[in-house]
Amino acid sequence: MALDIVLNRRGGVPIRDQLVTQLELAILDGTLAHGQRLPSVRSLARRLKVHHNTVSAAYQDLEENGHVELQRGSGVFVRRGGTSALPEARGLDEMIRLALHAAFRKGFSGVEIRAAVERWLAAAPPDRIVVVDPSPEMADLIVHELRQLFDVPASPCAMEDAVRDPSRLAGALTLVLPYHLAAVQGLAPGVAVEVVTLEVADEDRQAIAALPAGSIVLFLSHSPTVLPFASVFLRSLRGDEILVETRLLSEPREWRRLVRAADLVLTDVLSTEAARKAGARRVREVRVVQPAALERLRDALTIVTPRRDSGPHAVARNSGAHAVAKGSGSHAAAKGSGPHAVRDSGAHAVARKSGPHAIRDSGGGQDGGSPRRSS
Repeated sequence: MALDIVLNRRGGVPIRDQLVTQLELAILDGTLAHGQRLPSVRSLARRLKVHHNTVSAAYQDLEENGHVELQRGSGVFVRRGGTSALPEARGLDEMIRLALHAAFRKGFSGVEIRAAVERWLAAAPPDRIVVVDPSPEMADLIVHELRQLFDVPASPCAMEDAVRDPSRLAGALTLVLPYHLAAVQGLAPGVAVEVVTLEVADEDRQAIAALPAGSIVLFLSHSPTVLPFASVFLRSLRGDEILVETRLLSEPREWRRLVRAADLVLTDVLSTEAARKAGARRVREVRVVQPAALERLRDALTIVTPRRDSGPHAVARNSGAHAVAKGSGSHAAAKGSGPHAVRDSGAHAVARKSGPHAIRDSGGGQDGGSPRRSS
């Protein structure tokens, strides 16, 4: 395995944070596959010329965030994003047989299993998308992008609301960041869940790499969740060669003057218009739901999920979730289609009226450079 990790010792970002961020990106974009063994602590420390305690601490951070699991005596392995659906089955009959055997071993009765099968046979594709996140701003940001790209309704849902009433997710395609996948699956095991990852497109990396030394980069976002991720990544990429500033859209006093001085302003879809109106010379819009992710969401909207069931077995035992949802039917198609060359960690997409890039560049400068400030 050739794991490409670049550490910048002059950027002011702790080596441990740089290592965690780059390993996390490698896991999310599929460079490190589910179940793959990571290099040993000492071998990676020798290769990167860092103390082995730094690598060990980085692995511990990844384990705490649910990205890897430590197997005593074997090593550190990338965790699977979810349970595999009968991967060894050689046909449909065998899949059904294995599923039935597993259900009986779990203690479910024949009546319960039959009711569940009938509920799934009566299921329909998702009639809406629900974005679940502890941060309302992060959920709003993803929902805003989805509404631009899909005909199916999309709405945010706070994590506490999903905990209080898991039936809000029934009949919907539920979207989460990878950090919250296990929690949502535990709340409502029967719902359809897809993961949206915070990733950096190749075009974004290239644009940052092309900036002249001494450039000022401002990352402006509606969501506080995005800013720490962006800060660590940008500083890891260029170190102290560029000045990186991150600001919340909701705090205009913190960024209105800076936006005019910046050589490049990176924005999310909810911040782009404000940055342009404030006089930004060059704006580059970053999409959370990248083109490769949308393809997978479009496919997921064609897969059936249970609807309302008024019978006594509508709720799976020990699930803690109620299979109740308003409405039925589906809107399975995203607006527009076409080839997209952006990598994603197991997510694929189609964007409306967009080319193969998850980030659009506009303003006075081109990707290869930007107008310089007068000294």
